[in-house]
Amino acid sequence: MSLEVYYRLINSGIGKKIKEVLNGLVPGLIPEPILVRVPVRNRRNSRNAG
Repeated sequence: MSLEVYYRLINSGIGKKIKEVLNGLVPGLIPEPILVRVPVRNRRNSRNAG
């Protein structure tokens, strides 16, 4: 099973129920994704700075 298929299964309606059951039996088995903010330079500011 490819990783893409795995994530589609986990994020479907049935997959969410399976994830809840598995995390209930073994906490932290399937972690929730964590959003991370990444700073991005603005093109206008980088042109004026250099």
